[in-house]
Amino acid sequence: MTVDRPPDRRSADAIFAGRINVLYALGRHYLSLPFAVLCVPATVIAGSMPSVATLMPLMLQIAVVIAAEQLTTAYRNRAPGSDPRYWARRYTFVSAIAGATWGVAALFWFVWDSFPAQAYLCLAFLGMTATEFIARSAHRPAYVAHTAFALGPLIVLLLVQGGLYATLSAVLIALFAAVLASYCNGMARLLDESIHLRNENGELIVRLKREKVEAVAARDAAENSALAKSAFIANISHELRTPLNALLGMAQLLERADLPKQQADHVKVMLQAGRGLQTLIDDVIALTRDDDGQLEDEDCDPVQAARAVARVLQPRAWEKRLHLTLSAASGLPRVAADPRKVRQVLLKLADNALKFTERGLVDIRLDLESDRSAVRFTVTDTGHGVADEVAHLLFSPFSPGDSSYARREQGAGLGLAVAKRVIEAAGGEIGFTSKPGEGAQFWFTLPVSGLAAAPGNESVSQHTPPTGLTLLLYLRSGDVGAALAHMLEPFGNRIVLADTIAGAIGRAGKEHFDAIITGAGDADMLAAAPGVKAPLLAVLLRGDRAPAATDKVLRWPVEADQLYYALEDICGPKPESPPNETQADLPAAIDALAFSTLEKSVGVKALVEILQCYIVTAEQLTGALSEACEEEKWDDAARLAQDIVGAAGGLGLSAITQAARQFATSAREAGDRHTLRNAAQLVVAEHARARQALVHLYPDVA
Repeated sequence: MTVDRPPDRRSADAIFAGRINVLYALGRHYLSLPFAVLCVPATVIAGSMPSVATLMPLMLQIAVVIAAEQLTTAYRNRAPGSDPRYWARRYTFVSAIAGATWGVAALFWFVWDSFPAQAYLCLAFLGMTATEFIARSAHRPAYVAHTAFALGPLIVLLLVQGGLYATLSAVLIALFAAVLASYCNGMARLLDESIHLRNENGELIVRLKREKVEAVAARDAAENSALAKSAFIANISHELRTPLNALLGMAQLLERADLPKQQADHVKVMLQAGRGLQTLIDDVIALTRDDDGQLEDEDCDPVQAARAVARVLQPRAWEKRLHLTLSAASGLPRVAADPRKVRQVLLKLADNALKFTERGLVDIRLDLESDRSAVRFTVTDTGHGVADEVAHLLFSPFSPGDSSYARREQGAGLGLAVAKRVIEAAGGEIGFTSKPGEGAQFWFTLPVSGLAAAPGNESVSQHTPPTGLTLLLYLRSGDVGAALAHMLEPFGNRIVLADTIAGAIGRAGKEHFDAIITGAGDADMLAAAPGVKAPLLAVLLRGDRAPAATDKVLRWPVEADQLYYALEDICGPKPESPPNETQADLPAAIDALAFSTLEKSVGVKALVEILQCYIVTAEQLTGALSEACEEEKWDDAARLAQDIVGAAGGLGLSAITQAARQFATSAREAGDRHTLRNAAQLVVAEHARARQALVHLYPDVA
């Protein structure tokens, strides 16, 4: 890796300063002392010199090490902005002094006429210079000065000694020093590149932090602007509509009055212009406001909405002598959209159809899409159609399809733009087909609320919940995930929650799951992850698009039975297998088969009344059980537990039944008090779990 362009003067100074930082940071001057210490005994033994003389160079080196450490400390405490070249020169000087101490030591430690001692000395000196290379390679002059003063005297002594091995040893030392010195340039270049990249990364981090602060400020400004815009729209809506409604009211009164024909025509023109202005104001406000994410109701009966629109427009159709018809397929599901918005869009399309149609009919039709995931609304007219040259502009703001008609009807071309925005915000699609002179067909689709794949029109309100499934649940909305878990856990299903998409992929690839429940935005990523084999059930929230790779799709909010049907469809029947330890320790709070049978036998309303009575009784029994355990009246506690078994067992509440039966048995056998209290707490806890499951299964029980 090389730098693409030569750095400028400022960058070069920063890189050099970084190299000097490395020079001082890696400097370990005391590392040369072990090599010096090892030279002393070898010299004494081989040369029989006085020991005091051989220790003198070692003392000198210790003094130099202390001085070098003082220099390093001074560098660390230097003033900000000090010249790095000054510190480089000081380090080079100290390196020369340190090398000179080794050169002086060579005069004391060199043993004449003893090549083994000389070879040992060469090895120690070469090891010392190689160790110094690690730190001083960051600044070549420092290493060259140290090496020249350290190895020079030894090379001279070997050459003076003469002989083949001594001469070759001198050449070897010189070659070794030259090679290491040549490596300094390469090491320095690598350091320059790494320091340059580090400096650029530092500048990038600073710039990113600054841009983040600017982005946060821009976001806050945008939010404040949006709030100001919303306030302005609300105020201007009130200020414009209030006088306009008064003007329209007066005009309507004048229209009904007995006026001469000429004045009546003037009033009619005024009334038409006022209504056009009112429509324009409504469309502009609807196009600019940002309240699409604040709708409270996201569940709509499409047939009821269409009938309301037909009733509103029927007088207009009679006035123009047009046939306005409404037809809908049987058994249409509800759609996940705000009813007010559905009526608004359908009213715009049907009203446009009536305006553009002079004779014939306008038909409103509702059908279920072939994949049963959306309801299709179609408005067909027999007007003059849409011209080819303006078809691509039809859904753009202020782009009326026919300029002559727009002038005649006071149209501004906003109605379809508003409709497009509303439908796409609800997760649907909108479009049209037309032949000039033969009419037009405008359509839009809205996603079904809940599961759209139940066969035919059969009711699944008594579908048996799945049991014994191991499910991985990863949803970014915690409330939706908790609601789904409450629908499944009471029936003995094991729910594994993942906090992140990475955690979900990791667990799905390592563990076995019967199904994975996730959001629409993460379904494709999970399906493409290696090792993920479990079927996927995607839960679509408002505005989500159906993922490409999924086995089943649910539109939130979803009924419990729809969830059970979807899981049965993708998981298939659960094979019979002996319960594992986890299942034995935590049985299902509710027996799904028993409740399904009860619901079919007595009906939902009667079953809810039975469950309400049971909860009241169970509350009293569990409270009395806790009091009996506190007073250590174990016989009374056993009787109360047996009463709980009788009350819960007939309803299929298996978990509390099992816990109460085990407590009653232990109480009769006079078990340990601590164990009995824990068992009683388990009965109370299972009652709370069963009550929570019943409330989620039958909300009217609460």
